[in-house]
Amino acid sequence: MLRSSLLLSVVFLLGVLVAPPAHAQSATRASSSLSSAASSGAPGIVMLVRRPQHIRASFQTVRDLRAADSLSTTPVEIVVCGKAVRDIQSGDPLADAIARTSGETVRVLACGMSLDNLGVDPSTLAGDVTVVPNGLAHALKRQAAGYLSVEL
Repeated sequence: MLRSSLLLSVVFLLGVLVAPPAHAQSATRASSSLSSAASSGAPGIVMLVRRPQHIRASFQTVRDLRAADSLSTTPVEIVVCGKAVRDIQSGDPLADAIARTSGETVRVLACGMSLDNLGVDPSTLAGDVTVVPNGLAHALKRQAAGYLSVEL
């Protein structure tokens, strides 16, 4: 239930209204909104996340976006900041999800400042994670470049 709420919040913040499939009328609006977002010309989507459950929600959102023809190739960056950087280390349950989700159009980034503040060695991160010096600054730069931006 919480995961559905988080997913709905993420998609709503992207400017896309999504409702459970039981509501056909809302599903039609969701499809229309997805098409509008794709045609907006945004170069990509950046999600700033700070909690492990939000990382999982962002992965689900990526899977849902991949299923939408109009957004299936839109680049997505998931920027992990704060205490959540501890949860993207090799051996953590999220490491497998990162490996499955990362790819040509999806990048998982860790905030270097958060790593430093929490004493997390960047070499312990899951293999598909890239470190950026400052996750918030990175997300703001992407937003200024026209990316759709979501902060969780």
